[in-house]
Amino acid sequence: AVKVGAVLIVLSLITGWLLQPQRAGRYLLHLAGDSLGLEINAGAIDYRLRGTPQLVLNDVVATRHGDAPLLAARRIFVSLPWRTLRTRGDDLKVTRVELDAPRLNLPALQRWLATRPPSGPIRIPVLSDGLRVRDGRIDNDDWRIDGLSIDLPSLHPSQPMRMRVRGRYVDAPLSI
Repeated sequence: AVKVGAVLIVLSLITGWLLQPQRAGRYLLHLAGDSLGLEINAGAIDYRLRGTPQLVLNDVVATRHGDAPLLAARRIFVSLPWRTLRTRGDDLKVTRVELDAPRLNLPALQRWLATRPPSGPIRIPVLSDGLRVRDGRIDNDDWRIDGLSIDLPSLHPSQPMRMRVRGRYVDAPLSI
């Protein structure tokens, strides 16, 4: 009876910890950042575990230690099936990804990629409900793309891809 009571107390403490999105979310960002060699911070974190798991991060900044941020976004939304979580990404399926006002620093991204170990074969995920990017920006040293908008209804590695991309290329005085 004492062992059962102790197990129940431990389970209730773990459940209480998991029900605090800020604490659990920061821990998950720390784990993801460590595995990627990045510092990932978010101003606000929320998630849902019922139905299809969803994660919402607000005011996100990803930085390689000692470098400029390579990615910042006002909001990142990710929804993925339980199967992807249970298989730890071996079954690479994602329901939906949304990015609001992402800003990608291309030189910082390239410096980070140069530090990454060689990877195996490229795995393209299935995005059943697609990808949406709104009000994005890509910055390079001497040019940028403003107002980047991407709508990808779905992505399946074995099927043709259909996507809408819109943005404005700026390399002063040129703007396209």
